[in-house]
Amino acid sequence: MMRNDIALGMTPGGTDVSALGAQQLAFDEAEYARRLTRLREAMAAAGIDLMWVTSPEVVCWLHGYFASWYKGQSPMRYPQCFGTAVHVDHEHFIFFDNPTEMGVTQQFSVSRDNRWLPSREAAPNLDFIMGELEAEGWLKGTVGMEFWSYLPNRAISTMFEGAFRAHGANVVDATAVTRGVRRVKSAAEIAAIEEAVRICAVGHQTIMDNLRPGITELDLFGQVMAAMMVQGGEFPALIPIFNAHPMKDGVPVPVGHGMAGRRVIQEGEYLGADLCGVFKRYHANVCRGYVVGEVPRKLAELTARAAGVFDVIESEVKAGMTVAEVIAVLKRYYDDAGLTGTPGWVLGYEMGLSLPPDWVGDFYFHFMDTKYLDRVFEENMVTNFESIFSTSLIDMVVYGRDGSRVLNGGVPRELQGVG
Repeated sequence: MMRNDIALGMTPGGTDVSALGAQQLAFDEAEYARRLTRLREAMAAAGIDLMWVTSPEVVCWLHGYFASWYKGQSPMRYPQCFGTAVHVDHEHFIFFDNPTEMGVTQQFSVSRDNRWLPSREAAPNLDFIMGELEAEGWLKGTVGMEFWSYLPNRAISTMFEGAFRAHGANVVDATAVTRGVRRVKSAAEIAAIEEAVRICAVGHQTIMDNLRPGITELDLFGQVMAAMMVQGGEFPALIPIFNAHPMKDGVPVPVGHGMAGRRVIQEGEYLGADLCGVFKRYHANVCRGYVVGEVPRKLAELTARAAGVFDVIESEVKAGMTVAEVIAVLKRYYDDAGLTGTPGWVLGYEMGLSLPPDWVGDFYFHFMDTKYLDRVFEENMVTNFESIFSTSLIDMVVYGRDGSRVLNGGVPRELQGVG
């Protein structure tokens, strides 16, 4: 049981984590131990003594913890002060959070050293965290913070930076370190992404089974999400694009990053469905377009040309290539397919473990890039790949030394007429 003086006013009742049953870890403890080692090695290479980890994705990747609320827009009198402290010289870490999340931590995290904040206000919590770290001898040297994380927000991040500096530490932005260690996926992570692809394919089959004139976007989207969750899927980290488009001159009129709404889908319209399957918080993005009724020949041919690039990726793109080399491969294909100069885009971005509000990872490339061309596709990196020319074609790519695998769960790339 928690001490009553801590629990009073900080938890909804008495907390006995032993009554919660077995843990629900996404991966075994050996996987999390390897991740901690990777992070500490990267810290050593960057000259960082203490890493103060606050982005929800890195916290989850490091020790499994995830929650439904992170106080991203918290009241100013109730700021988000949670974080995980990792020291380069120690094989354990310390997790700080509000005692409300004691049960969540017990169920989903491998963390063994959890220290509960004494207050809902910033000043007492800052004093508590700094006092605990100082007592451990962890406030000497250089502290890395994740300045590119939305958590904590600027006001709270500034408080922490000031507190670290007041205790004699040098503070640097270490976002590249925490993002970098997550880029190459383990076998267990790739297996989770493969399962997420399967779940995503269930969503697309549900569209083909249920799309018809007269159904609303929200009605169909609800059926899609329900079917995916029945198969073990989870909430995606951002709300998928799911909109019906009118057609003009044989191609759909783009509507941007729109959410499903109350719009009634009509005969002859085009539904763009940018779905993500999610398993153990790992995301797989497969996007397709569907015509309600007869498929226009022009759009079917355009879709086929845009889809042909995925075969080229599997045959010619592999780990060890630079972005410049991959772009050259893509440009040759699109030149031959007659798509160069056609309105649209070709790009990919890193994917993996994500929590709201975004599933877009840090490694990003575009076939119009003129900078950052020396970046290398590493073995077991995973990105999506978007071939968009008034089309809705996105699949997943796993980069290997001997070639790349394109994953889509068997969802057809040919434009489908349904309803």
